[in-house]
Amino acid sequence: MTSLLEAEEICKSFSGNAVLKKVSLKLEGGECLALVGENGAGKSTLMKIFSGIYKMDSGKLKIQGEDTKITSPGDAKAWGVSIIHQELSLIPNLTVAQNIFLGKEITGAFGIDDKAMEVKAGELLKKLGIAIEPDTSVVQLTVAQQQLVEIAKVLAGDARIIIMDEPTAALSFEETAKLFAIIENLKKDGKGIIYISHRLEEIYRIAERICVLRDGKIIDTFTPEVPVSQVVEAMVGQSIKNYYPKKKTEPGDVVLEVKGLGDGKHYHDISFTVREGEVFGIAGLVGAGQIPLARGIYGTGRFRTGEIFVKGKKMTRHSPKESISSGMALVTESRKEEGLVLSMSVKENIGLSPWAPMKYAGGIIDEGRERETAERSVQEYGIKTDSIFKEVMLLSGGNQQKVVLAMILVTEPDVVIMCEPTRGVDVNGKVEIYQIINQLLARKKAVLLISSEIPEVLGMSDRIAIMNKGRIVRETEEKLTEEEVMFFATGGHERG
Repeated sequence: MTSLLEAEEICKSFSGNAVLKKVSLKLEGGECLALVGENGAGKSTLMKIFSGIYKMDSGKLKIQGEDTKITSPGDAKAWGVSIIHQELSLIPNLTVAQNIFLGKEITGAFGIDDKAMEVKAGELLKKLGIAIEPDTSVVQLTVAQQQLVEIAKVLAGDARIIIMDEPTAALSFEETAKLFAIIENLKKDGKGIIYISHRLEEIYRIAERICVLRDGKIIDTFTPEVPVSQVVEAMVGQSIKNYYPKKKTEPGDVVLEVKGLGDGKHYHDISFTVREGEVFGIAGLVGAGQIPLARGIYGTGRFRTGEIFVKGKKMTRHSPKESISSGMALVTESRKEEGLVLSMSVKENIGLSPWAPMKYAGGIIDEGRERETAERSVQEYGIKTDSIFKEVMLLSGGNQQKVVLAMILVTEPDVVIMCEPTRGVDVNGKVEIYQIINQLLARKKAVLLISSEIPEVLGMSDRIAIMNKGRIVRETEEKLTEEEVMFFATGGHERG
């Protein structure tokens, strides 16, 4: 049977550095092929070749048995190849319908027919089970809703080969389930899906084959019957015996206390404490209110009721400035949008905080101390870079995240709030970030860990709270299973 897509010995180099080394793979119609590997393994480069963003240096590409030359995104579209990027590419001031039909607008006697596009977009969204009005401006949508529109946009183009790069990163449990249902329908229609994700539990649910890329080479291809540990070992080149290397420490005094916190919209009547040397984890589906809660505690969001105490002292002004002065730090859920200045160097990002101990009186930067602090942070947190003067945008996702941690930890906070600290980070990078959490615990810091990855919360927390519809519905020190957490996170306590 002729394969839908066949790549033969694809090679690609940048400035003499070989990124892809004779990569060969096949994609059959009606299958989902998962492509996994660490950041920097070559996944994105290979997908950019398939989608016409990059040109291969050598090799062959066939689509439905026919030799193919893809030298531009237009070529890829003509051959039926579409990609859903991890970084959204929608135009905010246009409507959902206008974005879906961008570049393929429906026209009438008087030019572009917006009404016709809204009708067609509405039919497509309904078919996909996406409850978004087609005349809504994209700027009004949540990140998760924008991701669903991005998916609808690709499917409107009648692609045969669909590449999905971390498509569930911002989706809720229900939205992820919808996406998986869409993927199953696409497979039934004979489409081929290349699915890239660091979430191996997802891959095991939807993929027929798992292809491992490491250092620019295909290492092996597995079926979902093999153990996860075997896939991970192929990805990193060594056995990782403990994905969640949490070290047990003896908790000390209460450092953070939250009493009856609520904003009247996203979260309600939230109370908990976090102690020295302890990780307090909050689990919940995307949209359960945990991210607005973190912002409310830190001061980038507002709460209407309740109180916050740090080391027994009540916070009164409730602003990031007061939080930092009180000994609090926040790792935001989006490092690229809120955590880093990507065009600046590692050194400059680490020294960004006005509270960093590298300023003279009057705020003038002590460049010697800034350089010394950056070099120490690179060593302490294992940031892989050939220079502290390197632009952060050139680092892998895991190393960018470690720069974020270095930047906020340089002020030696007592409470560290971590929102989705390993989102978009590969297996090795996750373990390294978990080791940084262990370092914080050894220094008697208190960690508030907020993550939609339930195994992460279970593996790295001393105590956990589970949120559903903006409320804590279970708090415990017991070791719960993923199924038990999901029961409460999806409202099982209400159903009985």
